[in-house]
Amino acid sequence: MPQEPVRYTLSMARANAHYFDVTLEIPVPPEEREGGVGLRMPVWTPGHYLVEDFARLVTDVRAYDAQSGAELAVTKVEKSLWSVSCMGSARVRVGYSVYAFTYTVGTSYIDNIHAIVNGASVYLYSERMKNAPARLTVVPRAEWKVVSTGLKRVSDWEFEAPDYDTLVDSPLEIGNQEVRKFVSGPATYEVSMFGSAPTDVERFVGDIKRVVEQTTPVFGHVPYERYVFLVNFTDTVGGGLEHLNSTVCFVPRLRMLPKEEYDNLMSLFSHEFFHAWNVKRLRPAGLGPFDYTSEVYTRSLWIAEGVTSYYDDLILRRAGVYSVEEYLDALALNLNLMSSFQGSTFQSAEEASFDAWIKYYKPNENSANVTASYYTQGATIGWMLDMAVRESTKGGMSLDDVMRRIYGDVYLKQNRGYTDREFEEACVAIGGPGAGKIFDARVRGREKVDFGRYLGYAGLSLRRRDERAGEKGYLGVKLKTEGGRTMVASVLAESPAEAMGVSANDEIIAVHGYRMGSDKVSFSIETTKPGDAIDLTLARNGRMMDLGGQVGSRPAFEYRIQPRADASSDEKALFKGWLLAEWRPELKYPEYSKSPDRKPAFDYV
Repeated sequence: MPQEPVRYTLSMARANAHYFDVTLEIPVPPEEREGGVGLRMPVWTPGHYLVEDFARLVTDVRAYDAQSGAELAVTKVEKSLWSVSCMGSARVRVGYSVYAFTYTVGTSYIDNIHAIVNGASVYLYSERMKNAPARLTVVPRAEWKVVSTGLKRVSDWEFEAPDYDTLVDSPLEIGNQEVRKFVSGPATYEVSMFGSAPTDVERFVGDIKRVVEQTTPVFGHVPYERYVFLVNFTDTVGGGLEHLNSTVCFVPRLRMLPKEEYDNLMSLFSHEFFHAWNVKRLRPAGLGPFDYTSEVYTRSLWIAEGVTSYYDDLILRRAGVYSVEEYLDALALNLNLMSSFQGSTFQSAEEASFDAWIKYYKPNENSANVTASYYTQGATIGWMLDMAVRESTKGGMSLDDVMRRIYGDVYLKQNRGYTDREFEEACVAIGGPGAGKIFDARVRGREKVDFGRYLGYAGLSLRRRDERAGEKGYLGVKLKTEGGRTMVASVLAESPAEAMGVSANDEIIAVHGYRMGSDKVSFSIETTKPGDAIDLTLARNGRMMDLGGQVGSRPAFEYRIQPRADASSDEKALFKGWLLAEWRPELKYPEYSKSPDRKPAFDYV
């Protein structure tokens, strides 16, 4: 006998006040009608590894007998748990409100223009009914005509999910957004666009289609019938979050105009779409079924997120969005981040993955010195593994073959998550001992990466981008402006600033006795000859002080990939197989205008 569904009704009548009003109706089996029903609100959302405690946004929880309308007692038991006394009710109806005014990809938002529903922050659930089917009815504002979601549509405003996990993993955009559709292979795709941007929409949707066409062959299997890109063009907010057969992507609209920024932003869509396989199906063993009550730990986020970060740019190269030079610049950024800061000597890729909950999403002024992103490390390791496989098989195989094998063996055949050991064994089985050494050195270990070795497989090398950078003065401080004051945001370890005693949160008032703003402070540091003295006037917690020391030489923060003059024919062939272009003795890197919404990766002076 089919299980009776849990029914949700989502009203947007109070959009002006930024509230969703939710009604939840739960069937209660006879044996539980004299007791209570526990209702929980998730503390985090899958894909965003940060405890958000969504219950803090819930107000006015009340309950009734769904048939008689009699009010039932509601008791809050824990921070995210309520207990409803059933009093013999066969069906319990619960009403509550959710304040939704945080505009990010991992939260929910509603105003009088549109709404975004991130299920984990809106839907209460009963542990007993998590596996029951769910039915959702949307009650929009009168002027809103469109709902975009990966959920199965029953009618214009009614949707269904086989269980709570699917309901949570299917966000909704509600309003009057523009929707474009296309077909690729066996599936239909929707691109839902809220807001406007200075871009050619036909080109934008066409490039998303090219990404789709180049991603599906990596796994050789399409695990959905329909996929939805939920795109919000914003002022400055950016980012993306993957879901079962959809993604939410926030795009600062001015980044859609310069070619470099547009191409770079397409990696966001490539990244989130790749997750439809790598994370949503091919997942670490700890990630699903989900425990929404607390942190879920895994040492494999470097695979789930980092390897995806390697592929997001590579897919753009395969799709022809990136030129060879644009792709190599994107790759070089990860190599630069790995080599320029000390964090990777304090955290292996596995350690960075495990500590995501307390470090990656909670950075502080010392993070650059002691942490290394699992995105950056994983992208670098993914590239290393790809190069090792290609080199050991003489170009016959690649990381694609690894991903396809483990996807087939673990997900398609067994429908479960993989273990760390299984992923390593698949890499070694195809890539040989060289792939295994990467796990010892960088996945579990903290060894510095020999970039020259892996670039060399493709006849390339890493060279300093600005040959004269070492002639510039350098202290090792990141500056920020607060209320017109020049503040030190962070200080790099073993830098001249650290030796002088400069601290994060210091206000720099003057250099060499002259008062100046942040731009002039940066200019004064960079134009001071390395080795010369520098005097700073600071304020720390309101106390004035003078510090003196020596200016250092700016390190090689930024490198660029260039061809090696002595590249062999085998290396040139590997280059071609990897980047789908002939190896050339010279690469010509174009210069483009950059958006003010993209922060520089290396902004220490």
